[in-house]
Amino acid sequence: MAKHLTIYDFRDVDLMMKLSSEMSDEGEGIPSDEFADSLGMSRDVQAVSQRCSWMVRYGFFQFDKEKRLWTLSPAGERIVKAQELASGIDELAALDDEAMVDVMAHVTSRYRYGDRVTATLLRREFVHGTSPRSSAWSGTRKSKRRAA
Repeated sequence: MAKHLTIYDFRDVDLMMKLSSEMSDEGEGIPSDEFADSLGMSRDVQAVSQRCSWMVRYGFFQFDKEKRLWTLSPAGERIVKAQELASGIDELAALDDEAMVDVMAHVTSRYRYGDRVTATLLRREFVHGTSPRSSAWSGTRKSKRRAA
């Protein structure tokens, strides 16, 4: 039996990438029920809507109250574009755990001195990746971490 997905299974970036792929070429957004369905969560439209509302507060999404459609904010669009262009991920994955300490120093510097939206996303990525409720912690996502 397949595990029932919850909204906690999705990183903010996952949601931004999915919303981007579901939006029309003209940038037209999608309603909550369609977004929930696209995530495989048609039974949990309210949970998806609540998370999307938080994504607005964080500066990742926008919501058109008249049309009742979700779209990416300009910051969300920049984040999605950066994800699509990311190069260096393989190099990071190849680093020894000890070398990641220096990478974390760079990440925390970006957190302190970068823009508010990026800082929020960095913090939330750390929280998601270290939360016992997340798919990253529970092992439902394949980990690249080497065995100790």
